[in-house]
Amino acid sequence: MGQLFRRFRGLAIAAIALVVSILLTQAMHLGAGSNRDAIAQNNAPPPALAPALPMVNGSFEDPQGRFQIGILDGYSVSSAGGTPLFQAADGSLAYTVAVTPLPSAQTPEAALVAAAESTFGAGEGFVAGDDIQPIPGGGIRINWTGRLSQGAAPPQPITGKIFARQRGEEAFLLLVAATSAAEPQLSDAINALGGTLTVP
Repeated sequence: MGQLFRRFRGLAIAAIALVVSILLTQAMHLGAGSNRDAIAQNNAPPPALAPALPMVNGSFEDPQGRFQIGILDGYSVSSAGGTPLFQAADGSLAYTVAVTPLPSAQTPEAALVAAAESTFGAGEGFVAGDDIQPIPGGGIRINWTGRLSQGAAPPQPITGKIFARQRGEEAFLLLVAATSAAEPQLSDAINALGGTLTVP
């Protein structure tokens, strides 16, 4: 009799464990389903993030010894009219550094804006914005817009930023340009590259 009771008691415990396990599994599925529905109905999808800006990997030294600038990883380096050009493989973001004499008889800020306009104004529909801001360490940041022409394709809009700094009688102009695909990276790019620009 005691043996039968122990056997019955073991079966009862196993049966209770099985029932509890089934009930918990169903509750979890129902709970997960209701949470999933609530999330799908009440929460907007997360915003698409801009592709991460590549890290600075190496530096470029001006052949005339006027400056050094970081090179973003994977960017090609070429030259246009004696000015270096750094470009992403897909062409969505590019940057350059130009050195030009400062116009005289103007305030320092106006002279830097005039230097940027005379250096870049002849190409790609360059238009400097009005929202000029000072940058740490001296100089100004200029926002600009333009258009990019490539072969027979219609021109596409581009935007950019310039860090303009005065050293002696010259302006050092770091320009970053981006197509719409890379526009979210502009601020990160100008800040990262501005930190690598050194002038002896």
